[in-house]
Amino acid sequence: MILGVCWLAYMVAFLQRLSIGPLAPFIKEDLSLTNAQIGLLMSAAAFGYMLTLVPAGWLVDRIGVRWMLLIGEIIGGIFVGSMFTVTTFTQGLVLMALAGAGMGCLMPSTTKAILIWFPAKERATAMGFKQTALNVGGIITAATLPTVALALGWHYGFLGIGAIAIAIGIISFVLYREPPQSIGPGTTPDPVVSSLPRPSVREIFREREIWLVMLAGFGMCFVEFSAMAHFVLYSNEALLVPVVTAGFLLALLEGGGGFGRPVAGFISDRFWHSSRKKPYALMCWIAGATCVAFACLGQNSPLGVVIPLCLILGLAGIGWAGLHLTLIGEIAGKELAGVVTGIAAAASVIGNVVGPPVFGHLVDITGSYQMSWLLLVLVAVMAAIALIFVREEKRRI
Repeated sequence: MILGVCWLAYMVAFLQRLSIGPLAPFIKEDLSLTNAQIGLLMSAAAFGYMLTLVPAGWLVDRIGVRWMLLIGEIIGGIFVGSMFTVTTFTQGLVLMALAGAGMGCLMPSTTKAILIWFPAKERATAMGFKQTALNVGGIITAATLPTVALALGWHYGFLGIGAIAIAIGIISFVLYREPPQSIGPGTTPDPVVSSLPRPSVREIFREREIWLVMLAGFGMCFVEFSAMAHFVLYSNEALLVPVVTAGFLLALLEGGGGFGRPVAGFISDRFWHSSRKKPYALMCWIAGATCVAFACLGQNSPLGVVIPLCLILGLAGIGWAGLHLTLIGEIAGKELAGVVTGIAAAASVIGNVVGPPVFGHLVDITGSYQMSWLLLVLVAVMAAIALIFVREEKRRI
């Protein structure tokens, strides 16, 4: 039940964060926006999310997971639902940033819930399953929001997501419970949440491996969220695919990512002897090669070519995140895995903030998507090269 509550809460966060992309053609036309402004709307949500991650992690330790799930879902739901009233770009920018602040409460809350509820031998599996909520949220938005927008108008898409978020927040508050045994006198503390002596955060961040993996995470976030923010527009404008079909292609992209996350972890554990950087770097190279292919596609490209490319880009360009979090946590060690991964996640989200508007701006000034896709190629290659210099023998766990 706890895993289900965490999965639902995390899924709704990404229903909100990824709602802009599928509705982009409708918002762009109705509000007379540029591609760069569409990217900024998605970046606003990521910016609010990024700013909240560290304080939310601090707060969840003090008031508990249950209350933070409720607070995060209610705040996110109210402000995403308020997009129903938007008539200008500025209003949308402010509301999406405020919604992002609510969404940012949910990553540290659901992560801590998994840590305190599941024993070490089950924790990675539970965490990996929880992370698939991101992709399911993306699939749902991509598959349903264009249809809702065509039938009722794009405003109703946001109103529906806001109502769902508030409802799930209340359900999470009702169903979530603290573990039956808490850390205290007479109990054996879990080593991951132990208060044993530990190295300082400053000492950890002096190691180049942390910075190299964070650089890779920034790059792949740049690629992932730029592609998701603009994929419906790209499919509709460059490939001349109908909007609903474009939403289906975005859903395939998300589906590839949802499949790639647990598969990448399984391959790392079973076939690469727990090496994280090798499969992670391979995914960066594959993502870059797929972006080259999208740069070369033209009008009326056959769906028999586009669909496999969507799945491959999803597998590599979205499926990398589980390996990234695992590698960061292993370098940090059990004692500091929480705080270091939180800071690293906030740094990676900078790629979410910067990528979509830069991608869109290149489209605006060139009149083509080709240069934007080639930029993603360069960023993915940068991430792969950064990982080459990571020394996995520096991992603490």
